[in-house]
Amino acid sequence: MKRIGILVGLSAVAAGISVAPGMGATQQPAQRAGDYIVVLKDSAAKGAAVDPTSVVDGMNGVTVDSVYRSTVRGFSAKLTPEAVHALRIDPKVAYVERDGTVRTPVQEADHRGPKGVAGQQLPNGVKRVGATQNKALKVGDGVDQRVDVDVAVLDTGVDKSHPDLNVVRSVNCSGVQKCVDNSGADGDGHGSNVAGVIGGLDNKTGYLGVAPGARLWSLKILNDKGSGNSSELIAGLDWVTAHADKIEVANISAGYDDSSNAVKQAVDRAVAKGVVVVVSAGNERKDVKDAKYHTPADVPDAITVSALSDADGKPGGKGEYGWCNKKNRNKDDSLWIDHVNGGGSDFGRGVDIAAPGDCIQSTFKNGEYSNYSGTSQAAPHVAGAAAWLASGGNDPKNRADVMAIRATILKAGNSGWTDNSNDGVKEPLLDLHDPKVFKGTFSK
Repeated sequence: MKRIGILVGLSAVAAGISVAPGMGATQQPAQRAGDYIVVLKDSAAKGAAVDPTSVVDGMNGVTVDSVYRSTVRGFSAKLTPEAVHALRIDPKVAYVERDGTVRTPVQEADHRGPKGVAGQQLPNGVKRVGATQNKALKVGDGVDQRVDVDVAVLDTGVDKSHPDLNVVRSVNCSGVQKCVDNSGADGDGHGSNVAGVIGGLDNKTGYLGVAPGARLWSLKILNDKGSGNSSELIAGLDWVTAHADKIEVANISAGYDDSSNAVKQAVDRAVAKGVVVVVSAGNERKDVKDAKYHTPADVPDAITVSALSDADGKPGGKGEYGWCNKKNRNKDDSLWIDHVNGGGSDFGRGVDIAAPGDCIQSTFKNGEYSNYSGTSQAAPHVAGAAAWLASGGNDPKNRADVMAIRATILKAGNSGWTDNSNDGVKEPLLDLHDPKVFKGTFSK
């Protein structure tokens, strides 16, 4: 039987989230209740004044948690079996599905202190995708020019005080009934690493990102142990979608290893509002292999990213990994495999593009720096590319605009890597080297 959960890796243990009493509902004995997501039919959810929880008014066995209005129209709740049955036969309800579990995606990790980086260094991943070769982007010149774009990072939170990150807003959607503004510190470090891959500053110190200085919106959907629920991912997406007039790109380095209609629908609604959604393919190569078994990796409108092993920041397959991890036996310029913990990059026809994801140097919590491996690190490289295309006056307004950015990224990719997955399809490798395609638009 498949386990139901959102995976950002293989190492952490799933944890439950306590649920506070809900509105107008009677709490039943805990042993009889389970966590669910309830989604209303569109015909029953039109209009901002409609309260999605009205379908449970007067119903026993319900404790409402988060309420969704911008993506799916519905709510998460603790429900008894009787309440589940009543809602599933309610003509206003589209479906009721089990809530899932979320875990952080750490594979290989090396956490370095503030003094672990001398001056500014160009990460191999940023070099491998051609960002430093594109003179229009000015990546790596040491001048702190910030890309004029807003990117949401749905993760463990982002270190808002990190000197190498431009975090403009922090929101906590983990373990709360309603997302809380000015909250959600990164107690794990994973989210800060992902954020640095996207937008680490070009400021002569630390590691820079693909789109240096991009305005980062931290959406904490995982707790400080790197775990949570799929309902919290939806809550984060709901918040992002409500702010789609300001946010152009969202990165989700997470994957649900079963099918979740609610997560899929939330991603689709975000895209429809003009948010480019980039997701990791998953790190369970050993167990699952094909990204089609992960949500949101299986959402067609999202950009799903597999991980490349690149040791030296350039093509040719001659790099070595001794500088990073002596146990790393990957062949340079091939699909990433985690020889230390087992697993590796998922693949399959649901994957859209590959990007560097092995020994990725970036920021960390508490002003520090880190070195992670996984598809969680590959995805933010692509989010950085989307950020360039969505910068300035090019911000997407609808699904068509998002699909145009997606198509541009895929078309610009190259085939200069070895696909050792044997899945019958070779996804393009992210490539930003062409100034005719990727142009710089900086904040004033």
